[in-house]
Amino acid sequence: MTASVIEDELKKQSQLAYVNHSATKPIFLTSIAVDGDNKLSPVSNALFESILDPVLSQPLQTLEHTLESLDEVREKIMYTGLFQEVTVSLDNDVSAASVDKLKKSFPEDYALEYPLPSIAKINLKPLEYHKYSVTSCTSDTFSSLGGRISFINSLGRAESLVVQGDARYTPFEGKIDEQSVNTKLLLPLQKNPSLKAVLDLTYAKLDFSNQPFLDTADEHKQNQYSLSLGVQKHWISKRTEAAPSLFTGVTMVARNVYGFKEPNAVSDSIKQFNGTFVKNSFITQFLHDSRKFFGLFPASGSKFAIKNEYVLAQNFPNRKEAVPQDKNFDKLGISYEKHVPFFKSLIVNSMSFAYGGIFQIGEPPAVVHTMDKFYLGGLATLKGFERNSIGEHGGHFYCKLALASSFKIPNTPANSPLRMQFFLNAGDVFNKGPLPQSLASSSGISLIYKTALANMDLTYAVPLSNRITDGHKPGFSFGVALSLY
Repeated sequence: MTASVIEDELKKQSQLAYVNHSATKPIFLTSIAVDGDNKLSPVSNALFESILDPVLSQPLQTLEHTLESLDEVREKIMYTGLFQEVTVSLDNDVSAASVDKLKKSFPEDYALEYPLPSIAKINLKPLEYHKYSVTSCTSDTFSSLGGRISFINSLGRAESLVVQGDARYTPFEGKIDEQSVNTKLLLPLQKNPSLKAVLDLTYAKLDFSNQPFLDTADEHKQNQYSLSLGVQKHWISKRTEAAPSLFTGVTMVARNVYGFKEPNAVSDSIKQFNGTFVKNSFITQFLHDSRKFFGLFPASGSKFAIKNEYVLAQNFPNRKEAVPQDKNFDKLGISYEKHVPFFKSLIVNSMSFAYGGIFQIGEPPAVVHTMDKFYLGGLATLKGFERNSIGEHGGHFYCKLALASSFKIPNTPANSPLRMQFFLNAGDVFNKGPLPQSLASSSGISLIYKTALANMDLTYAVPLSNRITDGHKPGFSFGVALSLY
């Protein structure tokens, strides 16, 4: 071991000993200064006081405990979701008033170590939010137009109110397939902003005419109203630099099926829901997302999501006949995706897997609404097939596996969100578990571009399976979405 290495090691040990000794140094926190709050929509004094009160109420602590308390304050401010970055520093307070106050509080008659008067400085970097946005989407099967308005921290309580409306229609036919309006409110708990109360309201009007996954006799219309109430919990994972979230709550959904094109020929699986059908459920949802992006293209990291819905009760409010709708079932969905970059992100290999099942509880089995079943097919779920046209065209179980390699296009930056992608995906929708004997599968090539302003997917797919239950869609498919803020 050389002399320089020994000298460096001794310096490190000396610094460590100094830090350990300083950890017990008494600190008196005289004040906390906050700088960088959003001037157009600042956080209320009441919210800041709730977050800072545990520190201000006990100003005399050791250096170690003071730093731990300030780190908790930093995390609570980050949990509000209003700031991109929060930094906390601790400096000496050399003002005469603070020194005189400390001298009066600690008389010289007692053999006490004189605390160091200090001031904590919190610097905030607000997130930039777009209050208004409009998104237009065009594909080879449908088009859509949507708008969103966001009210962020309007009351100074770090609350979030988002109202979004969307309309999906068939190009060149003038037929609106879907209309929806969603309102979502998140209200943080003042003393612990990592906990948020959630209120979610949705209305949707659906027209299932001329859809590839339905027989002509089963075409119908449907109205849907839903209300969700719950609590959302966030964490900050320093190891993965992610913010996992957990939601638990109750939801009520009312669906009204009507407008059968051929009332005498419609299948029993759909006809039985003619009229109003109400479902009450308990929802649990967990999300852990550590992905890093080029634009909105996932370049590394992973995402894990699980959602469980336990149906508490179902009924037809306007019917008198006895039907087995009051039985319960449990609906579980799990998804995982992983992205690994190679050669300085010139190549990104990706894998995604998803599985879901509806599990009956008790006998006779509970009625399962068509909108509660699982569907696969289309650019968003399984390329190379018509939308929602895999397997049973709505079943109690589904599985999906996708593998992809994305390559940087020549003469583009290494972190470009424009990529050439080769993919292989397979999946199925079925009614008897645990797994099917055969899968719908396809392979192909895609040109993808993903940013906040534009999202494009141009795909050429070749179905590899030849099952008569699947709606194959060989050849080109495309989807383009543009957003204005």
